[in-house]
Amino acid sequence: MKKFFCSIVVLLLALPVLAQNEGAVPFNGVIVDVAGKGIKNVKVEVKNTSKYTKTDKQGRFGLTNITPEDTLVFSIKRIRHEIEVGEAKSLRIVMASENTDEWKASQDDELVDFGFMYVKRREFTGSASGLTEENLKGYTDLAEAINALVPNVTVSSDGSVSIRGQRSLVASNNAMILLNNQEIGSVLDVSIYDVKSVEIIKDGVGYGSRGANGVVVIRTK
Repeated sequence: MKKFFCSIVVLLLALPVLAQNEGAVPFNGVIVDVAGKGIKNVKVEVKNTSKYTKTDKQGRFGLTNITPEDTLVFSIKRIRHEIEVGEAKSLRIVMASENTDEWKASQDDELVDFGFMYVKRREFTGSASGLTEENLKGYTDLAEAINALVPNVTVSSDGSVSIRGQRSLVASNNAMILLNNQEIGSVLDVSIYDVKSVEIIKDGVGYGSRGANGVVVIRTK
């Protein structure tokens, strides 16, 4: 049996500054081999804490509220490897079988575009609802689909989204809307035929004060 981990390729992604150090801030990652195949059931621990998770069958993992001072420990084939988090908001690790010590960095849109995607539901303390491209079939308008498919969420005629209802008589009650990580003002600006997924995050504290009314994360194909 080949001995894994002669090389670690780490991606420290600089995501847009959407998440603040408060609430359920996501930290996402993926562990793959040199062929790009995800490595499942890898235990990922936060050193000197009881917090841990395991990768899914695609090698993806999710944690919350990870600080720059934290160190992640990956256990593979009884070998432990430590990586300091620093300012990273997500992490890509490539396990190699060749005897080399090469480090590389590359972009990973799966981690960048959908901040809460890999956070395990048991670790995400908020409430969220997800819509996939399959869910949207049969609808011709994104606002109509959200109104029909997501309980307690209302899309107004101007395309603004209300997740928590009327909370303030003075301040805006509109949710933050992100299209491929860029904030937009209305879901009417998005063609439903371009949408790959929609995540309605009812507790958007991970996005700072701007996400106080919830966050709608739209990802296109």
